Amino acid sequence: MKKDWTDQIVIVTGGGGGMGQAAARRFADAGAQVFIFGRTLSSLEETAQLSENISPIVCDVADTGSISEAMTQVMEKGVPDVLIHTAGINTADRFIAHDDPSRIASEETWKKMLDVNVLGVVNMIQAVSKPMVERRSGKIIVVSSTAGHGFDSFAGVPYTAGKWAVHGLLFTARAQLSQHGVVVSEYAPGEANTPLVDKRPVQPAPEHRDAMIQTEDCGETLYFMASQEHSMSVIQLPVYQPFGGMPPEIPSPWLADLG
Repeated sequence: MKKDWTDQIVIVTGGGGGMGQAAARRFADAGAQVFIFGRTLSSLEETAQLSENISPIVCDVADTGSISEAMTQVMEKGVPDVLIHTAGINTADRFIAHDDPSRIASEETWKKMLDVNVLGVVNMIQAVSKPMVERRSGKIIVVSSTAGHGFDSFAGVPYTAGKWAVHGLLFTARAQLSQHGVVVSEYAPGEANTPLVDKRPVQPAPEHRDAMIQTEDCGETLYFMASQEHSMSVIQLPVYQPFGGMPPEIPSPWLADLG
């Protein structure tokens, strides 16, 4: 297991908050030179204040031009050793059918979700894999979700569709990139107390949030995965969530107002 990250270059997307921020801090504390990508400079700067080893770069993972500019800045320091891809979105309109029309996913939502949550993964893998393949070493860890492995009543249809696509993408890309020295891993957390929770149409109670996986837990898991020599597929669940989904009838008092 790798413990000294001195002089190693790590890119963390979604580094302005949530698990991206937690992961950036964890790698920086271990000595890595961390470049955080995100769309909002102010939030990136907040993360950068956590360590002198963290450098903010404004980047939209759905925009290949933006990624190219960001990668140019990284490559001035060297080929990235690790990509931690946490960037992702969700929206409040996440149903196919609902009594409240505002909760039915719009065409705009579908396009935005697929652009960011699926093509954003594709764009970043393509951007980092080229120099990694040329060097014949590197690690790519993508955050998917248990929503891409089974039924999840909270995530919504567009988000779930995107995460299933990401799971399939990684399943295939892993084998192809491994032939060129690049290790691909998938991190699929269950309910996690990240900023995405704020987008839910029904907000969880404080005790529900406290029971979720916390962002620091996510950061530790991503760090652990990157420290291994081999590919990993990690599913992490809070103690109340069964693997394979989140049926609304599970015995938890905070689920009464799900719909």
